[in-house]
Amino acid sequence: MKVSRRWASWLLVGSLSVLVLHGLAGCGKKEEVDPYLYASLNAVMKGAVKDTVSRNFTFEIDAPQFDYVRGQVGLVRDGNQLHFLVARDLENQYPRLAGTLLGVKQTFTPQPTHLVLERIKRGGVIEADSMAAPEPYVLPRLLRGGAVDITEPGKNLTEATWNRRETLTILFPENPGDPLLRFQTGIDKLVWVPKHDLAPEVRDNPSAKDMAFYAVLPQGSFQLVDLAPGADYILHLLIARDLPLVGSVSPVSWVEDFPLRRQEHDVIGHVIGELRINWFKYANTFVQGYREAL
Repeated sequence: MKVSRRWASWLLVGSLSVLVLHGLAGCGKKEEVDPYLYASLNAVMKGAVKDTVSRNFTFEIDAPQFDYVRGQVGLVRDGNQLHFLVARDLENQYPRLAGTLLGVKQTFTPQPTHLVLERIKRGGVIEADSMAAPEPYVLPRLLRGGAVDITEPGKNLTEATWNRRETLTILFPENPGDPLLRFQTGIDKLVWVPKHDLAPEVRDNPSAKDMAFYAVLPQGSFQLVDLAPGADYILHLLIARDLPLVGSVSPVSWVEDFPLRRQEHDVIGHVIGELRINWFKYANTFVQGYREAL
């Protein structure tokens, strides 16, 4: 069948119009951009990579190997650098994260700077997205080396003995009202147990507020008091790893009543006083130990 030149021209114009309209429709759609910029955890935490995609400090990292996880907070150790990743119920879900890519948001409050988990991708497929934000949380306060006086004198705290008064009084300033003594020491054994002075019915079913850390020495124990927010996280780590506490301490009070010192308790033995941790170390990083007065 013959087609006139006029009809051929119209058919050509029509075809071109369809192509142009199709092209314009395609141009109207914005290409979806993944808001998570891939980078290594180390590069993100060192500020070596900038979020040029979403500008919301969102990155995708390989699931790290956790050094320690408790509750919502996971600790990643990179040499002497400590990094924190937070997610709801992380303690139960972190074993399943191996081999995945994690979409995280770099977060600056509370300090130190850390990552919050938002997305999990496995084998190129998004397994979980827009994950529920973690419950309110606190992190250990990490100190710069210049904020710590490493020239403080050392003292062997194990010389403190429940049945020798003079071994306790020497740990305190001579005059009432003088600043507490500060010295560096090592404590081999820490425990987290119900407080020694609880009523029996409370001790049998203690709540979190009924628990306390104790520094257990050969001849007595000090209850740790005035802990800084988040310091308990690293103390639990030391207990879990059976590691000593190494740092600066200040005895706050001692038990002057001899019958009370003579009383022996399960696990902690004789309680001889209260102890404040000024700072302590983990992986050569300094951690704030006590709650500073407002």
